[in-house]
Amino acid sequence: MAKRLILLIDADDTILDFNRSENEAIIKLCKDYDFCNGKEKEFALDFKKTNRRMWDMFERGEITREQIFYTRFEELFSKYDITGKDIIEIGDAYRENVAMSKCIIYGARTFLASIYKNHDLYCITNGVTRTQKLRLKNTGLGKYFKKLYISQEIGLQKPYKDYFDYVLKDIGDCDIENTYIIGDSLSSDILGGKNSGIKTILFNKENKQIKDIVPDYSVKNYTELKKLIDILSE
Repeated sequence: MAKRLILLIDADDTILDFNRSENEAIIKLCKDYDFCNGKEKEFALDFKKTNRRMWDMFERGEITREQIFYTRFEELFSKYDITGKDIIEIGDAYRENVAMSKCIIYGARTFLASIYKNHDLYCITNGVTRTQKLRLKNTGLGKYFKKLYISQEIGLQKPYKDYFDYVLKDIGDCDIENTYIIGDSLSSDILGGKNSGIKTILFNKENKQIKDIVPDYSVKNYTELKKLIDILSE
């Protein structure tokens, strides 16, 4: 008889295509607020670099989530010499644009639909509560999960052990031997698994080089992931 697995699945860049969502959100913001002066693509690239750096700092506990929301725009507006804009309004508008996105990773819907009846799926994310809930609702992917564990909502974050301790305790009667974290981030998902004694599967669609933080398994796409899940559940 096949084993029923507990799968803790990351949201951004694992099932939700944050790269595309972020790009679309910034381009729309530039047009709506008229502050890029024909440099929308350049601004979007700079924003993505700044945003990634700040979220990495958040994962390390160096800044708060709320500091990210507006500091990223303050930095870039200073660099591009943009003045006379309401940073708070623009920061809120950006998050609203992302929340309305329906971009998903290729193969994610088919994968989730094929396994959710045979396994227990939970979404784990460091994202913003309203944004993540809306994105999962708008894409139709939320229905495949028994519960969402959003760091802003529960007051804990990946990769820290207390986040995963909370998740496991809340799930209850959790067979750790048949529990796996699936995610694209070595510093968040995979390190979180290492910190918490949970086996990990790296969704390595970008073929990241693996050095210090080594997952238990690594796949490049959802076809490989489905095959792995089938093997693990035998």
